[in-house]
Amino acid sequence: MKRSSKWLRVLMLAVYAGIASVIALSCSHNSYEGKIVAVEGANLIAIDPLNPDKPAILLSKDFVSAGSPSVSHEGRYLYFQGKQNENDPWQIWVMDLQKKSSSQVSDLPENCIHPASLPDGSVVFSREGEVKDVGVLDLWHCGRDGSGLNRITFNPAANLHASVLWEGRVLYSSSEQYPVPKNAALMVMRPDGTKSEIYSRGSGALFPSGKATESANGYVYFISSGGKLSRLKHKRPLHTFENLSEGIAGSFASVIPFEENGCLVSYQPSEGEAYGLYLFNPDTRETPTLLYQGEADVTDPVLIAAMPERPRILPSAVNPSDATGLLMSQDINHSQEPVHPGITGDTVADRIRVSTLEEELGIIEVKADGSFYLKMDADTPFRIETLNKQGETVRGPSDWIYLRPNERRGCVGCHADPELAPKNFQPLAVKEDPVVLSAEKKETSQ
Repeated sequence: MKRSSKWLRVLMLAVYAGIASVIALSCSHNSYEGKIVAVEGANLIAIDPLNPDKPAILLSKDFVSAGSPSVSHEGRYLYFQGKQNENDPWQIWVMDLQKKSSSQVSDLPENCIHPASLPDGSVVFSREGEVKDVGVLDLWHCGRDGSGLNRITFNPAANLHASVLWEGRVLYSSSEQYPVPKNAALMVMRPDGTKSEIYSRGSGALFPSGKATESANGYVYFISSGGKLSRLKHKRPLHTFENLSEGIAGSFASVIPFEENGCLVSYQPSEGEAYGLYLFNPDTRETPTLLYQGEADVTDPVLIAAMPERPRILPSAVNPSDATGLLMSQDINHSQEPVHPGITGDTVADRIRVSTLEEELGIIEVKADGSFYLKMDADTPFRIETLNKQGETVRGPSDWIYLRPNERRGCVGCHADPELAPKNFQPLAVKEDPVVLSAEKKETSQ
């Protein structure tokens, strides 16, 4: 999320000019304002970026291990994952930086990690789960006090590294774990779990492998596989991937963008050295400049500062009393994916096969324009394959899809470019009632 630049402008001047100290800029009651919180080894520390040679402040003295800090939009609350005892599962905690006190948010038997503060005062985090004896991580949502706990992702995947865009949607990485593991991709959805869709798969052999953060000038920065520093344009995330670290030796572990065309990065100049905090200019792309080096790896920096403007709070269409959701596709043959090799029949599909984790729900003939309209059980992952009239798979199966209770979702095609706007016409399928592929229909038929 976009943070105030007043501290960062002074920080850049201080570091590049070699100034050791700068007068304080704020009258805030938050004594940590302007500090950088990061993870050093297994500890949360606070660093004064204007006096980086001063000893860091230990924030996690009551924890044997802590990590993944996330700051609320007003700069007061610091969420993190922590363990008070070695054998405890990871839980989500929140620190009130004004009162300098911490309280536990989650109290669950499974590991809970990677919190992200939402603009309404709640938090989203990853919680361990299991699907078909395969370990997964689901995203969950709750209030600052742990109330209102609810699950918001249902695909059999490792859903991690959540962050919040200024527009209010949640950005996160997702790698399918069942039936076979896949490379991670960046996904985006509303905070209630609706409208989940692909954001970026990276480029070539480089795929997202860490938390993504939005800058004030329209970019999203993240770490790709192999420790590469990457970014893309928020307006066209599927087609604007850049590898910013090309030609730079070493490895990057995390990044937060500044407002003034700069980044604070966790960077390792060469193998065997510890990761430290460095400044990096994505315009010049010169070797990063050291800001702070600890005794252990220093990663996951966040700036304690208020955002100039609160991110948007999006309304929710989820209705827990509705056990189903609706899915419409305009044309199953509109796709950027090639047809399966070895097809002997038609390469144009005229039906779809819909399957859940447990069973095949049915084969549905699409309308003459290639459209379909389905009513599905909510919070139940399913996949779609397109078939020709000979019964061969033309494309698919798709990634796992799920609909939240009362969700209405439409798409242009199957495996189509998500950046495409739908054509302005009424598909034939929506002129009729949706085809019901839900438990309700099964019970009725039985």
